[in-house]
Amino acid sequence: MAKVTKMPGRMCRFYVNGRCLYEEMLNPGYNREWRCRVLNDLEGEYDKLLLQADNFHLDEQAFRDLWEQRIEEHLKSTVVCRKMVPCDEEDDPFCGALHDEICLFEQPKCEGVCNFFKPRKDEIFIKKTD
Repeated sequence: MAKVTKMPGRMCRFYVNGRCLYEEMLNPGYNREWRCRVLNDLEGEYDKLLLQADNFHLDEQAFRDLWEQRIEEHLKSTVVCRKMVPCDEEDDPFCGALHDEICLFEQPKCEGVCNFFKPRKDEIFIKKTD
């Protein structure tokens, strides 16, 4: 007997790189556990630098230079993310698993077409009639 398998969910609006974003799209940003750890750390570093810049009355250019230096130092030394995927695209400078500030590896794998399946909006072609 042949085994019946589900169809892949690639045409679903919740599907991104083999992961299901249904739960995230229900309430975006609610589950902070899914957020990228690297971005969380950098946000904390940015807040610290803002306080320091304010205390030392740094101008905008000095702040920008310090921030770029801190990003480089931070990414070289303290970032420990076993899930980090190198990415050459300009849109995702830190990691290929980053999607709208969440880590795709924190999302459940897409098991195929399921009860939550919704076609992608950009994939629906409706022919207009007059």
